[in-house]
Amino acid sequence: MIKTILVDDEALCINSLQDDLVKYCPEIEIVATASSGKEGILAIRKHQPQLIFLDIGMPWMNGFEMLELVEEINFQIIFVTAFDQFAARAFRISAVDYLLKPVDGKELQTAVAKAISNLKHTPEITLVNNLLSNIKLPEQQQKIALPYREGYEFIEPQHILYCEADGAYTRFYFHDDKRVLLISKSLGDIELLLPTNQFQRIHHSTIVNVAYITHFIKTDGGYVQMNSGKRLMISKTRKEALLGRLGLK
Repeated sequence: MIKTILVDDEALCINSLQDDLVKYCPEIEIVATASSGKEGILAIRKHQPQLIFLDIGMPWMNGFEMLELVEEINFQIIFVTAFDQFAARAFRISAVDYLLKPVDGKELQTAVAKAISNLKHTPEITLVNNLLSNIKLPEQQQKIALPYREGYEFIEPQHILYCEADGAYTRFYFHDDKRVLLISKSLGDIELLLPTNQFQRIHHSTIVNVAYITHFIKTDGGYVQMNSGKRLMISKTRKEALLGRLGLK
């Protein structure tokens, strides 16, 4: 059984989550509930849980502030929150699991299964720390957690020159070195992580950082040239959007 604590200031939400966990996740043992961040910290110290479900929007001390006061995060965390576009993006780019209220049963099962799988390894403390950092920063400065074989690499978007599809993978090229990073995510998945005010998809297989475009070339259907000298083809269906972005229409 997985020792679990629920932290939420709304009793109805705790009761509903308890019922869902009993129904969908019999491997979960709820050892304590807490109605505030302070109670959550005390419950963690007392019970040493393997997993906590943590509400974000609590008064006096929200879920993020609570975690910053926990001495050691040696447990898995599933955040539970009402929809917030900014927070949702912070979770997504930090590769941290979250559930939206009202909690869906299948999504709950998926999140719990992932948390149990992660218990076999060292808890992803770096992911949580990256999330706690990201929520304090403007979108363009938030670091993206990119998975690779040995863990995660945290990338500042402004360092990315362009991204290129390679089947179900994506290659990252950087403006300041010759390194290429191959990530096990599709270009479509990567597009959701990148700040829209910095990046533009110019082809079904290419996303570019518009800050590093130095030339637009009309010949042969259209190309952009990056500050590295690399030329990248523009698809017909994406040309108008790019020209608008560059102020050429």
